[in-house]
Formats: sequence, C-alpha cells, structure tokens
Amino acid sequence: MSQKTSRQGKNKSRLCLSLEFPTKAEAAIVRKAVLPELNAGHSRRSATSIGIKNRIISIDIRAQDPIAMRAAFNSCLNSVILAKRVMEE
Repeated sequence: MSQKTSRQGKNKSRLCLSLEFPTKAEAAIVRKAVLPELNAGHSRRSATSIGIKNRIISIDIRAQDPIAMRAAFNSCLNSVILAKRVMEE
C-alpha cells in the first residue's frame, strides 16, 4: 500500500492510496464491493473516487479539513477490510 498526501488550495487536502491485491479478480471484487459506499455521498466536505488497473486499486480522497479526511479514509478503509474478510471466509 502506498499513500501520498498533499494540501490543495485553501483548506483542501488530498490522499491517494494504491492497494495491491494478489489477483486481478480479487481487486475487482473489492472495488465492486466498496463502490456503493463511495457513491452514497455521505459528506459534503469530502469526495472519494476509485479506479482499478490490473491488481491495483487506486483511491483518491479530497477533503476540506482534516476531520473530513479522516472520516472519509476510515469509511473507505473499513469497506475494503470488510470486503477482504468476506472473501476469505
């Protein structure tokens, strides 16, 4: 997993995550499981997008403040963890 954070303009933060999975199929399943949570639009203070290339899922989170960034990151990460656990059982 790699991550990069940066400040974008006034009070804007960005977090880019790259998650590598053992297979393309596993990455696709996790992306499909996480996508509804990201599209739900729970917050007006953050936006999250997800992409996939081969075995790597890229997640891009943009937030207006650190609290919104943390909430978006935790929500996304919890969804990924849940999807992985379900696949392993």
